[in-house]
Amino acid sequence: MTPSNGDGLILRIAPHGESDKLVTWYSAQTGRITAIAKGAQKSKRRFSNKLEPFSQLHLYYRAPRRTSGLYFLEDADLIQANLQVRQQYARYLAASCIAELTLRFTRELDADHRLYSLLIWAVSEISRNERFFKYPLFFHLKLLQLAGYMPDFSICHACGSPLTAAGTFCLPQPGPGGAILRCHACRFERSTPEQSLTLQTMRMLHHAQQAGLNTLRKLQPQQYSILEGLHFLHLYSQQLLQTDLHAWRILRQQLVSSPQGMKKTTTPHV
Repeated sequence: MTPSNGDGLILRIAPHGESDKLVTWYSAQTGRITAIAKGAQKSKRRFSNKLEPFSQLHLYYRAPRRTSGLYFLEDADLIQANLQVRQQYARYLAASCIAELTLRFTRELDADHRLYSLLIWAVSEISRNERFFKYPLFFHLKLLQLAGYMPDFSICHACGSPLTAAGTFCLPQPGPGGAILRCHACRFERSTPEQSLTLQTMRMLHHAQQAGLNTLRKLQPQQYSILEGLHFLHLYSQQLLQTDLHAWRILRQQLVSSPQGMKKTTTPHV
């Protein structure tokens, strides 16, 4: 089988047997791929300090002989290590949320160069930016757009009026209906579980949806807006996927207990 090669970001690595590793990455050319790296647990030459979560690599691999088989990873060259992501637990959690979302929302060999660019941008910013907790939020928003889902944070979904105060949302059952924002006058029945988003958070999310990546880098949401936004998007995607997102639960504990990466600002630049 003719070898292939291309750049990719490592999303997940797991041991396979006594000496091999299963490596999952996402690339602009091929999308998500899982390959077996023979001898990677013991090799001190081919994959030394390369096969690490969230590293950007140039990968050399072969397709399986059977359609249902695994790809074979033969070698890799390091492009960007993103070392700080693995050296600091909070950064690792933030990047893990991004990796889990990518794994949940993508399929094998379904490439999107926009998603690859978004992945590289988000992980790179988490690695080098002091206020890195905002990047899982921005990545989640942009990923939903690429997947064809774009919740509207500017109008009431019941009456169509602009939202000028805190909005409430609930997750309709059954089925993946997504979250619905309503104004105070159109609030859900009291028997329906609901939660709220502050007006400032809704405006920040709406602005972030429209903004480019360079603009998002300058946007400085307050801590409570990051928490509110991440909580909302977690519930929204959990409903869409009909499965839980495990990394978010651990990240939320970190956000609540540690101020690191979440320095307060005066007013979001919305």
